[in-house]
Amino acid sequence: LVRAFDGTVTLGDLRLRDPLGVAPELSAQIQVRGLDLAELTRTFDVGRITGRLDGDIRDLVLVRWSPVYFDAVFRTPPGDTTPRRISQRAVDNLTRVGSGVGGALSGGFLRFFEDFSYRQLGLSCRLVGEVCTMDGVAPAPQGYYIVQGSGLPRIDVIGFTREVAWRDLVNRLATVALEGGGPVVR
Repeated sequence: LVRAFDGTVTLGDLRLRDPLGVAPELSAQIQVRGLDLAELTRTFDVGRITGRLDGDIRDLVLVRWSPVYFDAVFRTPPGDTTPRRISQRAVDNLTRVGSGVGGALSGGFLRFFEDFSYRQLGLSCRLVGEVCTMDGVAPAPQGYYIVQGSGLPRIDVIGFTREVAWRDLVNRLATVALEGGGPVVR
């Protein structure tokens, strides 16, 4: 059990086979509960998000310290009553992770708003071999909602790509992290 960002991360069923061999294998179940997104997004400078986050990484398998299988889901917890806001920069970064394309708010009247309310957010990835099958919090026209907005002005982030090469997804995440400057130590 690790306490982080005002929430908890629990590792279970941890198994390590042949740690000094040619192909060490690690497997685990990981449960994330109640992370404070404001604290998390202050630490990893990716844009401001408020609210809470739950997640599960089921059946994680690493071979040679690289993932080959897992079923991961991260989303707004049911019943969460904390204020939920998301900045333009965070919207842009989530758009890049979900589709590989950013800059969604650079044009139009939405660029005049600093942040937006959201109803729920989430992203899932089921990795099998080299391919990650992506999903969000709800079906959307021709895709899935990564962020489902609420109120006015309303902003939705929709992912359209269902299958992504693991390497491409990692590169998208790395680009977002590098442009944000990495973790901020205070």
